[in-house]
Amino acid sequence: MPSEASLALHHQHRLYASFDEFEPDLAQLLAQGQQLDECAQMTRLLGLMEPLTDRHVAPELIEVRGPNYRESLMARGCLSRHRALLLVLQQLYGDLTTLQEQRVYLVEAVTGFALWMKHHLSQLTTSEFFDGGQMAEHDDIDHQDLCQLTYASDSFDLVIANELFEHVYDLPTALTEIMRVLRPGGRLLATFPMAFGQRDSIIKARWNANNGEAEVIGEADYHGDPIRPELGSLVYQIPGWDVLDQCRHSGYHTALMHCVTSWKFGVLGGDLSGVLVLEAAK
Repeated sequence: MPSEASLALHHQHRLYASFDEFEPDLAQLLAQGQQLDECAQMTRLLGLMEPLTDRHVAPELIEVRGPNYRESLMARGCLSRHRALLLVLQQLYGDLTTLQEQRVYLVEAVTGFALWMKHHLSQLTTSEFFDGGQMAEHDDIDHQDLCQLTYASDSFDLVIANELFEHVYDLPTALTEIMRVLRPGGRLLATFPMAFGQRDSIIKARWNANNGEAEVIGEADYHGDPIRPELGSLVYQIPGWDVLDQCRHSGYHTALMHCVTSWKFGVLGGDLSGVLVLEAAK
């Protein structure tokens, strides 16, 4: 029988507009993180409901690849953080039919989540970022630099950027570019490793526009990259809560952070009980 604390994480969705709003809840969210193993056990025992499709995913189709459930709870090509984003989409658009009417730009093309989106959405544009000669090797995939998008203004109703903002060499410029290609009323949704316990982002590298090279601060940090698995992708920053201010300074009229926890939907975090998803609206 699950504990009362785990039952409370059956489905929990909170919204924050600033670190000042989030900070009073931080201790509780970290304490709830102690229940994640039990919550994962419930998901593995009962299966999970897939957001937007309402399909039940049987326990035998769920794989847990490590103790950080945000990155390891896999089902039908999607991780916990992907399903958190899908739950936010479900809250915003109601159902898959309404979402299918939107023009969506997904800033990834070769992941399991990208395949899921391609299967369900007809008005979907995808891309990857390639270095130098990589474009010739992947000429079937659109190359885009978030800081210099080639799409026309007002092209999309929704832009989704998963685990990307930490790798962007000029995040304020990227946020402005994304807003430019969004239609009025359009939204940006994003997940990324976050310094959730502080206001300020952690800067790990800076881009030198004069010589076109990254200047690393301290030891270089690389995260996994499906296009460059042998090298990984350099981390420029771990965004803090100031990322919401950066969105507002870029012109978004709304910038919020969703915190989603739900063993029913297979959404569990790492240190925190849940997964953080940024929403910014034009």
